[in-house]
Amino acid sequence: MELPKISKDQLTQQLREVVGDNDIEFDAIVEPTDIVIDDFDEDAYNEGRLEVAKKLVEIRKEIQSDLRRTETLTDT
Repeated sequence: MELPKISKDQLTQQLREVVGDNDIEFDAIVEPTDIVIDDFDEDAYNEGRLEVAKKLVEIRKEIQSDLRRTETLTDT
């Protein structure tokens, strides 16, 4: 598993003073084998993600509709 690295060019002056002239590299906080799920059902996971996304779209539509209705009432 490859972890992110932040180039020294992207660091703030304060961080450069702490880490010197080096890139910042992250270390894993868990063993990769500890986070592997043996009985992971990818299809069920994707269906759940799709269901949540659809709900979020519906909620956003309701909010936008309410805002338009409120704007219309305040304009008149």
